[in-house]
Amino acid sequence: MATVRRIVDRRRVIEASGPPASPPEQEAPTVIRSARPASRASDRHRPLPARIGVVLAAMAVLATLAAPAASAGKTGLYVRVDNRGELASTTIDKPWYSVERYYLGLVNCTRTGGWVLSDGTCRGYGSGHYSAYVAPISYSYGLSDKVSRPYAKLLALKGLCSHFINGSPGDRLRRAGYLHYTWGENIGCRDGVSSAKAAVLASDLAFQKEKATNGGHWKNIKNPKYRWIGIGIWRSGSRTRLVTDFYA
Repeated sequence: MATVRRIVDRRRVIEASGPPASPPEQEAPTVIRSARPASRASDRHRPLPARIGVVLAAMAVLATLAAPAASAGKTGLYVRVDNRGELASTTIDKPWYSVERYYLGLVNCTRTGGWVLSDGTCRGYGSGHYSAYVAPISYSYGLSDKVSRPYAKLLALKGLCSHFINGSPGDRLRRAGYLHYTWGENIGCRDGVSSAKAAVLASDLAFQKEKATNGGHWKNIKNPKYRWIGIGIWRSGSRTRLVTDFYA
């Protein structure tokens, strides 16, 4: 029997319907939060370093040099300016990046009114035929690298399937600097599936079936307020975890 949990987060309440802890080979209960938009944390109000022109030029060169590594789907290179105005870089491990991009295509197939078939192809992309047309959502490297993928890794390594292992989705977004926007999170969990791609497809087909009941995962995918998506996929042994964070 489904239960309802209420998690009080300062002045708001998050509701998640479903079993308290989903077993493997299912999907975690969806989590949705809506609030008035406010400013995302950024550096735009901080004093710019005097060497900003040199810094930006160097960042552009380093970003170009890093492009082959990112496209290979193994690692990504972040270049940033630290609090002293110096260049700093961080290498991001993303071994299933190609599958994350594949899943973006599945999401946008559904958003635009298409239908994902059992072989992973899309019928009617952009047609609005199988459901109302919603504009495609854009992949966010920041959300994927800082929020979705680290959490997918945590769930896969520990063999868990929950939105609330290290706080709520809102907590994870705030720690990464994303504040006070409308957001939602879907999680897919599959154990014993032959590959990450096959596991992700199985989770997506389960989300798509919720059209009949207007389930939470389906509503997150079809919500026109969301403009950005973070996608994180991690595999540990035969366990695959898919985490998607929707952001307005």
